[in-house]
Amino acid sequence: MKQSLLPLAVSALLFGGAAHAADSPDEAGHSRLRLYFSKSSETDLVTVVVGDYQRSPENNYLVGATWGHDLSDTLFGLPFPMTWHVGVQYLAERGRQSDGVGATAFIKANYRMRVPWTQKHLDLGLGEGLSYVDPIPMSEQRDFAKKGPDVHSEKLMNYLEWTIDLPLRQFDAMAPLFQSGGIEDMSVGFIVWHRSSVFGVFAEEKGGVNFMGFGVEAKF
Repeated sequence: MKQSLLPLAVSALLFGGAAHAADSPDEAGHSRLRLYFSKSSETDLVTVVVGDYQRSPENNYLVGATWGHDLSDTLFGLPFPMTWHVGVQYLAERGRQSDGVGATAFIKANYRMRVPWTQKHLDLGLGEGLSYVDPIPMSEQRDFAKKGPDVHSEKLMNYLEWTIDLPLRQFDAMAPLFQSGGIEDMSVGFIVWHRSSVFGVFAEEKGGVNFMGFGVEAKF
C-alpha cells in the first residue's frame, strides 16, 4: 500500500490545486490525443530533459498513445494550465523477452514559452502519476540488477513525463489545415517517458528507466 501513497499524494495535491483554480467550470475544455515513439536511454533524468541521449544496450523501444483533457487554466493561481491524461503503451523487447504492454495515468502542468527574439512559442509539459507495465522492460530490470542479485523492480512505479512541443497553427503555411474546425491545433515534439521507484518508495532500491523520443499531439 505504501508504494502508491507518494505519487497519489502528489497527484491529489496537483489535482486539488487545479480544481480549486478552475476559472470556467462551465466550459468543456479541450481534449488531446498524443501518439509517440520512444527508445530506451541510459541517460540520467537530470540531463535527459534537455535531450541528452545514450542508447541502452537492449535498444528496446515503446509506441504509445495518450488521451488527455483540460483540467484548469491555473495551478494554485499560477499560470500553469493543468490537464489529466491516461495512456497505453506497447513495449518492444527485441527478442530478449516477450513484448510488453503498459498503462499510465497522470496529471500534467503545462507552460507556453515564447522563443527569444521571435513571435513563436513552445509548449512545455511536466506530468506526474503512475505507470504499470507487464513484463518489466529489460533495460529497467538491468538497472535494478546492478544493485544486487536480489534487487528487483516492480510493475507499478511512479511515472514522470516531460514534453517540449512546437504548435503548428502559429505558422501561416500550416493554418489552412485547421480551418475545418475538427482539429484546433497540432504539435510535434520531444517526449521523455520515465519510470522510477522514487528512491525506493516503489521498490527496495532506487532505480528506473527512461525512454526518449518524438511524437505528435492533436488538440480538439
